[in-house]
Amino acid sequence: MKSFLLSLLAIFFGIYQSPKIYKSKNYRRTITVINDTILSYSEINGCFGNSDTLNYKNINGKFIVRGNPNTKKSGLFSLSTDLSGSELKISTDSIVIVKTGEILYDVNYLTKEAEKQFQNFYIIIENKKIFVTSKNYDEIFTDIDLQNYILKELKKASAKRRYGIDKRYRTLKLERK
Repeated sequence: MKSFLLSLLAIFFGIYQSPKIYKSKNYRRTITVINDTILSYSEINGCFGNSDTLNYKNINGKFIVRGNPNTKKSGLFSLSTDLSGSELKISTDSIVIVKTGEILYDVNYLTKEAEKQFQNFYIIIENKKIFVTSKNYDEIFTDIDLQNYILKELKKASAKRRYGIDKRYRTLKLERK
């Protein structure tokens, strides 16, 4: 009962920190730092998955994962072998497995990067051109029932000639079925 009350107080006063999640850009791998001594990892290879929980120590800003670094586990998954006995470097937006040099990025960082890489484009609906950005994308496409339209991409020269759209932008045209 006492531990339950303490955990409720910790959550109420903001002492509890949510787990920090790091994902790989190239592979389907995730490391979740649950608290200051426990991390979990998961890896998906094809339709198979592997996950486990490991203990670590934070020594001078580096995470030292417990385990035997010379142990090689055979099979599809290599993240468990990469993490066992490894050293992890933590920065504000990433975690690096020193043994392999693999970088896993904070999910918030990955989301911001995806928004930055969004390519603006034009869409033509009933001869009206609309400039689409990451900020207005949702409001434009929530009002359109795409099942009633056929989507065609216009050639850049054609879009420039017909609608005066700069050639650096892609142009999509929605035509009613």
